[in-house]
Amino acid sequence: MYSEFFGFKERPFQLVPNPGYLFSSRSHEEAIAHLNYAVSHGDGFVEISGEVGTGKTTLCRVFLKNLDKNTEVAYIFNPRLDALELLQAINAEFGIPAKAAKIKDLIDTLNTFLLEIKSQGKNALLLVDEAQNLDKDVLEQLRLLSNLETNTGKLLQIILVGQPELQKVLDSHELRQLRQRITLRWCLTPLSFKETEAYIRHRVNIAAGQNSEIFTGPAYRLIYKYSGGIPRLVNIVCDRALLTAYGFNRPKVTGAITRQAIRELTSRGEPVTPFFSKKKLLAGFAVLLILILAYVFRPPAAPYARGGDEPLRGRTNTAIKTAASFEDFLGNLNGRASRFFALKTIAFLWGTVSQADRFLDDIDESGAFFKLAAARDNLRILDVSHNLDLIKRLNLPVILEFMPPGALSPRYLALIENSGDRMVLKGGEKEKTISVPAAKMRSYWTGEAYIPWRNFFNCNGDVPISAPKESVFTLKMLLLDIGFKDIKPDYDYDDATKETIIQIQEKHGIKVDGIVGAQTKIVIYNAKKGLKIPHIIFPDHSPADKNRGIEEH
Repeated sequence: MYSEFFGFKERPFQLVPNPGYLFSSRSHEEAIAHLNYAVSHGDGFVEISGEVGTGKTTLCRVFLKNLDKNTEVAYIFNPRLDALELLQAINAEFGIPAKAAKIKDLIDTLNTFLLEIKSQGKNALLLVDEAQNLDKDVLEQLRLLSNLETNTGKLLQIILVGQPELQKVLDSHELRQLRQRITLRWCLTPLSFKETEAYIRHRVNIAAGQNSEIFTGPAYRLIYKYSGGIPRLVNIVCDRALLTAYGFNRPKVTGAITRQAIRELTSRGEPVTPFFSKKKLLAGFAVLLILILAYVFRPPAAPYARGGDEPLRGRTNTAIKTAASFEDFLGNLNGRASRFFALKTIAFLWGTVSQADRFLDDIDESGAFFKLAAARDNLRILDVSHNLDLIKRLNLPVILEFMPPGALSPRYLALIENSGDRMVLKGGEKEKTISVPAAKMRSYWTGEAYIPWRNFFNCNGDVPISAPKESVFTLKMLLLDIGFKDIKPDYDYDDATKETIIQIQEKHGIKVDGIVGAQTKIVIYNAKKGLKIPHIIFPDHSPADKNRGIEEH
């Protein structure tokens, strides 16, 4: 293809985890340092997480490649296995008998092997990549493996690497014993603009065998805007841009060439049809007639707002369609584009003009798309699955995933109002609004939901298990502010604070574990006066909801 044209020994942006092309961003360097520290100190469990495409697998392979000969390694990739299959895979990786059909026999064999290499002064390491695919019972089996030890230390160190969903699984109540054994957690972050530019130069120079300035300044800026610093997306757009430059016989990848490459990527799969077809003209006249009739016979407009903060409460002055057209409403949405417009709708309700852009549309996994796009609006995303009751209790606008009949990809709408028996949804390029009976909405809903929320006071981490001490102090000040006067304003997550959190969780019907994660933070922020937070349930719809905040004590 273009390799000979640009003087490359191979394509520099292939989507394979080649350690020879590893670019050590600050986040990757710190992750490697943490892994080396954990191994050298014999830590039992380590967790590394990162969004899709941030280079986790490449990081794993570089880390393993640099281990000394005194470390025996079992590397498990993409483990969609049950507990028995996982143990068989681990034993096979260590090169010991792995065909036993009973878990106990496999563990006994593994224990004998680990004791033997320990006596030789060696270490044993198990690294599980794509660990978010592990079922909870398999993770529990891994915890039991960590019980293999001598009087002086663990026989097996375990590193779990996966997408952010892994954190969610490990934070579940069922796996609290495993979570308590994790001594180190690290999250890989996307590249900055400067790192993205250096990353591209790094890969080009390796492929060319010399310093080679092929990409121009405008090209770098467009690539970063498109990719958000996600290495996989950088590779995709750079590879396409090089191919486009080759097609035009240009030795440089300019901004115009990059823009053309991005246009090709974002339009993949979109059919091209003649604009002025007979069918379209007839449809256009029909739509025009309907609009005229709708204008002539329109009902009187309802008042827009009851108070000054109404735009932040999910109301809209857009005409609301009837539920009879819901299936057509969904069918007319563009699958990937509907994600962007649903998020844009909710960002507006939070009082901001969305900074996310359509360049992120190439991200396949919707959870990753929403997290990256929302971050540009200073919002975070809470994933909620098959739980409308929880959505109602958290009382924030939410992005719902729908699957119209016969569709090959899902559609996304923002739920902006919930009156119990009817749901008001908004989305699409024209930001149309539709009112749907709750039962009808559920019949198309896949169960996936994404709640954008704002971490107003940067109370980071899950308090107290993965949060800095500043977050503990911030939390306690918030509790004091909303009426819990017995809280001491210090950095100690004491028993009184934990009991208060449990009380709040029980009252609001969220997971009761005494740990302050996203759900609990949302409930606490909802209770704090003065914060501009959009809601989907209003007091006039539900009298009991007037007391949805936390009472003062």
